[in-house]
Amino acid sequence: MKNGPSIALAAVAALFLSACGNDNGDAFVGYVEAEYVYVAAPEPGWLVATHAREGDSVDEGDILFELDKTQQTAQLQAATARAEEAGAMVDDISTGARPEEVQELEAQLEEARARFVAAKSEYDRWTPLVREGNASEARGDEVEANYRAAQARVSAAEEAISVAKLGGREGRRSAADAAAEAARAAVAEAQWLLEQRDVKAEAAGTVEAVYHRKGEYVGAAAPVLAMLPKDALKIRFFVPQAELSKFVVGGAVEIRADGADAPVDATISFIAREAEFTPPVIYSASSRDKLVFLIEARPADADGLKPGLPVDVITP
Repeated sequence: MKNGPSIALAAVAALFLSACGNDNGDAFVGYVEAEYVYVAAPEPGWLVATHAREGDSVDEGDILFELDKTQQTAQLQAATARAEEAGAMVDDISTGARPEEVQELEAQLEEARARFVAAKSEYDRWTPLVREGNASEARGDEVEANYRAAQARVSAAEEAISVAKLGGREGRRSAADAAAEAARAAVAEAQWLLEQRDVKAEAAGTVEAVYHRKGEYVGAAAPVLAMLPKDALKIRFFVPQAELSKFVVGGAVEIRADGADAPVDATISFIAREAEFTPPVIYSASSRDKLVFLIEARPADADGLKPGLPVDVITP
């Protein structure tokens, strides 16, 4: 958090008044401090649109600014195409051969069966002649060889059809599934990167400063604007060591600011564990306490409180 000179002066005044005492009895002088949120994009790019100006109130989810999306859109399209290709490979391996390929194998099977019928007919006709001695044994061997070969071709064609109708081997299917999953993850990543080009408010608040305008090139993590969330104000004040026992984390105090209609309730959120020496510039003859403790409190309603505003902190 970066504070201006006014806040630093308010801190010095708080130290001085806390150390020296005041006319309000149990009142301690403090100041309002802001915890700004500096909004940046995760990736660099050209700023093509800003949707928020200084002083604008924004809600959570509102688009604050946009960066050029040309590259990210192309990456998403490429990743989507690769995912579709990987999915098609999975389907192809899972379902086996195409119908046209199966039909071609079935045609080859019919041809093999026809040749087998012819070969068997020759075998049946010549085998008795060879057995009776009316044909040579060589002719008988040839006919039998043709018959066996035709029979083997039918079996091979039937097996080829069975294999074609099966899916790919388990290893190939697993590899295809893994490739498809990686492609889907790449699509999700590309989609996320594209969405990050529209930078949105993560919390409701007020835009306090805009550092870059449309047409400028911004680097990664370079703040484009500063926001003050609704719950980002706190009261800082210093208490002498003799008064420290009055305060506990979670305890209640009242905050009074100049011009406010009524005091604001606040809850103590932090008490420093170590004391700080009162700066020598604010020493005074009436100050007996040189050690002070920093205390922070969160107001229940920050309306009307501005960063750097001096306030009185009243103990119950």
